[in-house]
Amino acid sequence: MRDMTMSEIMSDPLIRQLMRADRVSPDVFATLLREAAARVDAQAMKGTSAAVRPDDNETSSQSHGTIMQTEAV
Repeated sequence: MRDMTMSEIMSDPLIRQLMRADRVSPDVFATLLREAAARVDAQAMKGTSAAVRPDDNETSSQSHGTIMQTEAV
Protein backbone atom coordinates (compact mmCIF):
# COMPACT_ATOMS: atom_id res chain seq x y z
CA MET A 1 0.00 0.00 0.00
CA ARG A 2 1.39 3.39 -0.97
CA ASP A 3 1.24 6.61 1.02
CA MET A 4 -1.46 9.10 0.10
CA THR A 5 -0.48 12.36 -1.58
CA MET A 6 -1.31 15.68 0.07
CA SER A 7 -4.16 16.33 -2.38
CA GLU A 8 -5.56 12.83 -1.77
CA ILE A 9 -5.48 13.38 1.98
CA MET A 10 -7.12 16.78 1.74
CA SER A 11 -9.91 15.52 -0.54
CA ASP A 12 -10.59 12.17 1.15
CA PRO A 13 -14.25 12.15 2.33
CA LEU A 14 -13.52 10.36 5.61
CA ILE A 15 -10.67 12.70 6.51
CA ARG A 16 -12.84 15.72 5.61
CA GLN A 17 -15.60 14.41 7.86
CA LEU A 18 -13.15 13.92 10.73
CA MET A 19 -11.80 17.43 10.19
CA ARG A 20 -15.35 18.81 10.41
CA ALA A 21 -16.09 16.81 13.55
CA ASP A 22 -12.86 18.03 15.17
CA ARG A 23 -13.33 21.58 13.85
CA VAL A 24 -9.99 21.57 12.05
CA SER A 25 -9.68 23.96 9.13
CA PRO A 26 -8.14 22.70 5.87
CA ASP A 27 -5.42 25.37 6.05
CA VAL A 28 -4.36 24.37 9.55
CA PHE A 29 -4.41 20.67 8.69
CA ALA A 30 -2.37 21.23 5.51
CA THR A 31 0.18 23.21 7.52
CA LEU A 32 0.37 20.42 10.10
CA LEU A 33 1.01 17.84 7.36
CA ARG A 34 3.69 20.00 5.69
CA GLU A 35 5.47 20.58 9.02
CA ALA A 36 5.36 16.88 9.88
CA ALA A 37 6.76 15.97 6.46
CA ALA A 38 9.55 18.53 6.87
CA ARG A 39 10.48 17.04 10.26
CA VAL A 40 10.55 13.52 8.82
CA ASP A 41 12.67 14.70 5.87
CA ALA A 42 15.09 16.54 8.17
CA GLN A 43 15.50 13.47 10.36
CA ALA A 44 16.04 11.28 7.30
CA MET A 45 18.76 13.65 6.11
CA LYS A 46 20.49 13.28 9.48
CA GLY A 47 20.21 9.51 9.19
CA THR A 48 18.08 9.20 12.31
CA SER A 49 14.80 7.44 12.83
CA ALA A 50 11.66 9.25 11.70
CA ALA A 51 10.01 8.40 15.01
CA VAL A 52 9.04 11.29 17.26
CA ARG A 53 11.65 11.83 19.94
CA PRO A 54 10.46 12.33 23.54
CA ASP A 55 11.42 16.03 23.51
CA ASP A 56 9.18 16.54 20.43
CA ASN A 57 6.05 15.48 22.34
CA GLU A 58 5.63 18.86 24.02
CA THR A 59 5.61 20.64 20.65
CA SER A 60 3.16 18.08 19.26
CA SER A 61 0.70 18.55 22.09
CA GLN A 62 0.95 22.33 21.79
CA SER A 63 0.19 22.09 18.06
CA HIS A 64 -2.69 19.72 18.75
CA GLY A 65 -4.22 22.24 21.14
CA THR A 66 -3.98 24.95 18.49
CA ILE A 67 -5.61 22.77 15.87
CA MET A 68 -8.58 22.00 18.08
CA GLN A 69 -9.34 25.72 18.39
CA THR A 70 -9.80 26.31 14.65
CA GLU A 71 -13.05 27.03 12.86
CA ALA A 72 -15.29 24.34 11.44
CA VAL A 73 -14.69 23.18 7.88
